Amino acid sequence: MGKIVPLPDNASRHIEIGKQALANQNYASAAAHLDKAFAEAPTYVVARLLVPALNALHQEHAALPYLSRFMADFVADPAGSAVVFDTLLALPDYRFAWAVLPHLPEAQQAAMKTRVIDAEVADRTAHGPAITELAKRLRHLGGFAPHEQEELINSLGRLPRRELIAAASGNLVDPDVHPAVRISLLDALTAIGATEPVTILGYTGEQTVVPNALPGVMNDPTIAEVLQEVAVAAGDNDPELARATGEVLKFELGYLYPVIGPVIGDPATFAQAYLHKDAATVTPAQRDLFAWLSAQTAKLMEMA
Repeated sequence: MGKIVPLPDNASRHIEIGKQALANQNYASAAAHLDKAFAEAPTYVVARLLVPALNALHQEHAALPYLSRFMADFVADPAGSAVVFDTLLALPDYRFAWAVLPHLPEAQQAAMKTRVIDAEVADRTAHGPAITELAKRLRHLGGFAPHEQEELINSLGRLPRRELIAAASGNLVDPDVHPAVRISLLDALTAIGATEPVTILGYTGEQTVVPNALPGVMNDPTIAEVLQEVAVAAGDNDPELARATGEVLKFELGYLYPVIGPVIGDPATFAQAYLHKDAATVTPAQRDLFAWLSAQTAKLMEMA
């Protein structure tokens, strides 16, 4: 067999064939051609066509990476935002759907919010017992092994907003739920815009916070400041070590969220102590904190 030479504009050819197949409701062919087009030209134009083809084949999970990669483009495009919610409500992933709503153009938000609420109502009617059972399991994560906790929170988006809030809230003060899991649950409440105060157990005890008022753990300014201080303190002597240290520290600081500043004190001082844990200048309180953070990371490894 002779060697196959790609056509000069092979991506455009696959796009045109895919568009025609999509119009003819030949979704398998459309997805195959558009997937090839995306491999050669990974653009929003191709993703915007490929996602509906995957949705029509009930392959919404396969569509998620394209949504995530081009989310800003999808939500800026009225037709694209409809495709986003077609995908998320078919899964369903209500956590993701509620999180996307505030990023839509304001003129679209009310109608799309109604669509999400209507989908939740229909879902409760059709799958009430299954939703209730999942909510019960998620409400008591402390009774499960660490790896089971992680598996269960991956299904959190399956719950409608009301049930998600109820299931997540109780776990926030359970000492048997890993701090990383508690923070994931708190972040979920922030993502869906939960406005009622909740209490979360942290390193220094219980704290009451309003999820909707929080930045989210990945956007916490104190974490960003400490990581910058570590990068500066580590210098250029060992960039790879500095990068690895920063990655570990990012996770460990997350265990302290959302009340990080009062625990660590001055970010620059904390960074120096973290990088030189055996130094005589490290205080007993810092040593206790570092030991606690390391213990939580060791437990987290059990979840891998």
